[in-house]
Amino acid sequence: MIVGKRIQLRAVEVEDLPLLVKWRNAPEIYQHFYGQEPLSLVMQKAWFEKLLQKPDEHLWIIEAQETGVAIGTVGLVHIDWRNRKAEWGRFLIYPDDYRHGGYGSEVESLILRYVFDHMNLNRLQCEVFGENEAVIALHRKFGFQQEGLFREYVFKDGRYRSVAYLALLRQEYLSDAVQARIARYLD
Repeated sequence: MIVGKRIQLRAVEVEDLPLLVKWRNAPEIYQHFYGQEPLSLVMQKAWFEKLLQKPDEHLWIIEAQETGVAIGTVGLVHIDWRNRKAEWGRFLIYPDDYRHGGYGSEVESLILRYVFDHMNLNRLQCEVFGENEAVIALHRKFGFQQEGLFREYVFKDGRYRSVAYLALLRQEYLSDAVQARIARYLD
């Protein structure tokens, strides 16, 4: 378990799958994922079985410590040990009550410490729909740099959507500014 001040990250269990289906199918969440169709529990179970066999992916449930209530997910995908990099993914916070008040910043802080201090990676990268300004701003707040914009990259909901490509390097993570930001949420 990865523990912060108010939240903790724990492994996904089979019992969590109905909740993941509910969250991923919620319109306010679904719009930010590449998925093209609603998920069923059968599809989620098949995905989970595959996930358990992938050494290059981690997925966690975000729980509020005070209540033990699951409030979201976060993951690392495409973990590349040779090149010491990974991709941030599957990040969602739900319900809306937890989308404010610093929960996202605490999740970001926990993931950054895990990636750079525990896993000893050199690079964390992510793709975010260009209009998802809140998540782009969250990553930038922690030192991520936008390295590109994939124009009209994903066709979803009847239109082509652009995707921002961001990354944070170890040397940027170690900067005083990023360390102070993380300490604000974890120490």
